[in-house]
Amino acid sequence: MILEGERIRLRTATREDLPAYIRWHTDPEFRRYMGNGGDVFQAVASPAWDQAVLSAETKEGRLIGFVMIAKIRNVARSCELTDVGIGEKDCWDRGYGTEMVKLALGHCFRELGMHQVRISTAAYNERAERCYGRIFPHRAIHRDRVWLWEDGCFYDEVYFDILEDEFEALEKNAT
Repeated sequence: MILEGERIRLRTATREDLPAYIRWHTDPEFRRYMGNGGDVFQAVASPAWDQAVLSAETKEGRLIGFVMIAKIRNVARSCELTDVGIGEKDCWDRGYGTEMVKLALGHCFRELGMHQVRISTAAYNERAERCYGRIFPHRAIHRDRVWLWEDGCFYDEVYFDILEDEFEALEKNAT
């Protein structure tokens, strides 16, 4: 599977991608935002029925990140984007994350037939909050107060969601 965007493409992650994923997760700054990567590594090595990891590449074929779709519920028609990471720091703050999320959402709604997709981030992750705020019409549908422990402090986890008709309207307005 390949999902084409303007500047990137998402494809099914393979074991050959793991060395880059591991390299990214050994960087303390990346790990602060993304965790230790255990779920992503496991999902690439042996995906469960309700998850998928998509690798993000530039149009030139450079691997820059990944998106993990998990908790796929076919009856409820819902899922979560549980990990969205750009490992190559020279690609941060260049709009790649927004494009990755939009491509993943298109896949969730069109190919997987989802009705609702949600995503969350730590309250200290301002970059992710800005990205998700541009895409998801509902911010903080749920907020777990002082849920995450990082750098000796507790932080909130902030949730966002989008429905299929809201995504269609977002795409329609983008054209």
